[in-house]
Amino acid sequence: MPLRRSGGAGGAAAGGGASGLGGRAMRYYRLWIYTCNTALLAGALAFGGAAARTVLFDFRRALIPSLTLYQPSFLYAYLALLTQGGALQLFGCLAAVRLSEKLLNAYWLLLLVLLFGDVALGAFWAFRFERICNELRPALRHRFHLEYDANKEFTAAWNRLQQEDACCGVVGPDDYNSSVAALPIPLSCCVRPGPNASALCEPQRHYETGCEERLLAYLRATASLLAILGYCVLAFLKMCFLGILRYEIREMIQKIRILRAELQLPNANGAVPGAMRGDSAESERESLLVRPESAALLSSPPASQPPPKNPNGNNNYEMREYRRGHDNI
Repeated sequence: MPLRRSGGAGGAAAGGGASGLGGRAMRYYRLWIYTCNTALLAGALAFGGAAARTVLFDFRRALIPSLTLYQPSFLYAYLALLTQGGALQLFGCLAAVRLSEKLLNAYWLLLLVLLFGDVALGAFWAFRFERICNELRPALRHRFHLEYDANKEFTAAWNRLQQEDACCGVVGPDDYNSSVAALPIPLSCCVRPGPNASALCEPQRHYETGCEERLLAYLRATASLLAILGYCVLAFLKMCFLGILRYEIREMIQKIRILRAELQLPNANGAVPGAMRGDSAESERESLLVRPESAALLSSPPASQPPPKNPNGNNNYEMREYRRGHDNI
């Protein structure tokens, strides 16, 4: 009767530490972590792309006096997006591959901190946004009277806004007449400038709607888009994954401890785990086959011997999956 002996690779894997614990047995829990990381990465990329398109690279944002890119709330948003756009996923995958209890708990706590940060940032901007909208008109008028035709960057951006959004002045074309220098209405305010039009707009051919309404509509549309992506997608995913991963990681850590105990300590029946147990069992079978007097022991085990107990409880599946990789007899 030929016997297949497990090679040295199995013994080496058995002593490989936490990273070698139940490679196949833990694939269910690893799959959950990989799925959560993928969904969070997709949500973070979608939010970052929308924020870049509507806030960072939109020229209208520079026209709003109280909306700067270096305020503390924006700095936190940059850090949170960078964390969720790769660093969090790398940390979670590393914790799942190494099967480290500390890394798994730290990964879950990092998700919790990011969720609390989202809630705090959303509460801050819910108050801040309404204040920006209420103060938009007086702030725009003050900046328009000071910087139009004096600041080249502001003048070019304001003319572009008037031309693309079909508006004129802050609340209307009368803002040019009420300014300190009594500026003429520029060509960007004209509805249909003629082919021989000069740099100024002819009377009765300009837009009547003020640009403050266009900027306010831009602000509300941007806030709605980012709120949907930030709270209905990212924050909702984090909240769901926190509940799911808390249960999965807790169960995963329990089974890591059981598998580590199986590798390092004898079980309740005195058997040696891993490759050592496979070699000792194989040598015992060979000795029983060589000695004829031991055949009776193989055919009829002692009735007084109690059935072996399984110290693993409900972890039979994980132990079978793990032992298949090490005891190939």
